Amino acid sequence: SLRFSTSERASKEEKLAATAKGPSFFHTVDRPPQQPQDKMAAAIPVPIPAPDSPTFIALVQATAGAVGGVFAAFVLMPIEVAKTRIQLSDRAGLSTFIMMKEIVSEESVPGLFCGSFAKCFETGSKNFVYFYIYDAINALAKKALNQVHLTTGWKLALGYIAGVGNTIATMPLEVIATKVQAESKKHESLPVVVKRVLDKEGIRGLFKGFWYNIMLCVNPAIQNTVFDKCKDALMLLQVKAGKVNPSLTPFQAFALGAFAKAVATVITYPLVRLKTILQAGKEMKHEEDKEPVSLQWIIKKFFEFYRGVGSALMKSVSQAALLYMTKDQVADLVSHMFVVTAQAFHRKGGDLKLGATSGRPLAS
Repeated sequence: SLRFSTSERASKEEKLAATAKGPSFFHTVDRPPQQPQDKMAAAIPVPIPAPDSPTFIALVQATAGAVGGVFAAFVLMPIEVAKTRIQLSDRAGLSTFIMMKEIVSEESVPGLFCGSFAKCFETGSKNFVYFYIYDAINALAKKALNQVHLTTGWKLALGYIAGVGNTIATMPLEVIATKVQAESKKHESLPVVVKRVLDKEGIRGLFKGFWYNIMLCVNPAIQNTVFDKCKDALMLLQVKAGKVNPSLTPFQAFALGAFAKAVATVITYPLVRLKTILQAGKEMKHEEDKEPVSLQWIIKKFFEFYRGVGSALMKSVSQAALLYMTKDQVADLVSHMFVVTAQAFHRKGGDLKLGATSGRPLAS
């Protein structure tokens, strides 16, 4: 009986071994040897976004740029509305304060926030697309060229490429937002304005002033290049002073953003005004000049192209300063949220909690 039980036990063990080695028709699962929970977590880390990934960098910066842009656009909406009306006006000597006062007297306080939804949506979309393209190709260029800091020429070229991509993707939003602000007395909703433009001019109407915008892509290229170069100089000074982790304070970012935008605005403003007039469906009125061409006449005509530059500087410089002041803070928050989200949706073994390939039910 002892011999029988021993041989029977051996036969069973051989069958079990054969089953384990060969494939089976029935569902079998190869289970790894059991390990303590802390060792398993150490062996298979939870996947989190790579901080040096161009895609991750671009997504964080684009989200931060969109949030900062929407915040700045809403805060400065009264100046934006006044700036648009001055650019479309033929009256000389209009200031931002006078125009805002006229808007309030004719349309009350809500008139200062005319088209705020369209403008905020346009600004958020433009900032997201621009910063996503810019930071993605910027990170790729640094890896391809094996450089930590790109030259001014490279920065301008990459900024212009990002601006062109941004223009193609978001220009209809800009045209609609400009029309809503210019024609606030009609009190038309966004869908109505879009339908009117399409009925009257077709798809081409949503891209009115396209070539002006293509030329104006140099504006954000100049702005970001000036900002990055000034930022790099400040970082270098902090490193020389012995600071371990150099960074900009919110006030420094505010000041650099304002300076960079002021430089870009002054250089490109004549094109900005011509584009706004074209998009709003207006025409520049030219009075008949009987005076001979002289230096004074040239200066007069030159300043006509800069009509409204004061309100444009006030609005664009303040908006850029607020954007850059909040962008880095928002970027840190967004980056942290991405990491926390990645950890929350993965088990300690590295499997997705909600994934179909996780191998376990949600309750496990």
